[in-house]
Amino acid sequence: MKNIIVVSDLSERSRPAVQRAVNFAADINAKLTVLHVVDDSMPGDLSKQLQAGARVILNEQVTENAGGRDIAVEIEVFIGDVIEKISQFIDDNTADLLVVGPHRRRKLFDQIRETTMEQIVRSSRLPVLLVTGQADKAYDKVLIGIDLSGICATVLNKVRMVAPQSNLTLFHAHEISFRKRAELDYETWIARYSLPTDLPDPIFVEATADDGLHEMMSNADYDLLAIGAHSRSNVGRYFLGSLVFRV
Repeated sequence: MKNIIVVSDLSERSRPAVQRAVNFAADINAKLTVLHVVDDSMPGDLSKQLQAGARVILNEQVTENAGGRDIAVEIEVFIGDVIEKISQFIDDNTADLLVVGPHRRRKLFDQIRETTMEQIVRSSRLPVLLVTGQADKAYDKVLIGIDLSGICATVLNKVRMVAPQSNLTLFHAHEISFRKRAELDYETWIARYSLPTDLPDPIFVEATADDGLHEMMSNADYDLLAIGAHSRSNVGRYFLGSLVFRV
C-alpha cells in the first residue's frame, strides 16, 4: 500500500479518519493525500477564503497527528461539487485506499436520498475505510464476512495490510443447511486464491447475510468490520460500492 487518500469535511466526525490515515501512512511509509472540497454554491470570494482556511486547518491536524513522524503529505482543497471533485481526483490519481468519516445524521434527508459518504462508497473504485470511532490504537478484533468470492479474498488481503496484528474472525452465512458443502467450498477458496493457511476456521451461520452479520456483531465487540461488494455483476457493484471497512 503506497498511496492513501483521506477525505475530510473539517468536522469533528472527520478527525478520527484523518488520524487513522496519518497513522497508516507513518506505519507503512505511504504517501498521504488529505482531500477537502469547498461547496461552489458560495460566493467566489468566500469560497476562496474557505479554501485557504481549510488548508491551514488540515495542515494543523496532520502535523498534530503525525507527532513529529516524517510523512509524505499533500493537502488538496478544491472548489466545486463534493462528489464530482472527489471522484475525479480518485480517477486521476493512483491510490490504494480511501479513508472517510461518517456523515452528519439528518433523519428526514437520510430517508429520501443518499448521504455524501454513501455516494462516495458506492462510486469509489478503491477499497474504502469508514472510520466511525477513535483512531488512537491499532485494530485488535476484526470481523470479516466471506462469500468465497474473489472480492472477499481481496478483502482478506487488505485487512492483513491495515490490521496485520489483529485477531480475525471469519463468518460465512448461508440460508440453506449445507454445512459440509460450505466447508469443502471454503478449502477450495483458500487454495484458489492462495490465501494464508493459518487463517482461523470460519464460523458458518445458517441465516441470510444480513441476519448472520447482526448475529455475529451481537456476540462480540469488534474494532473493524470488513465486507466486500457484491461480486456477481457490475450492477451489484454500482449499488454496493467497492470494498468497505467499517470501524
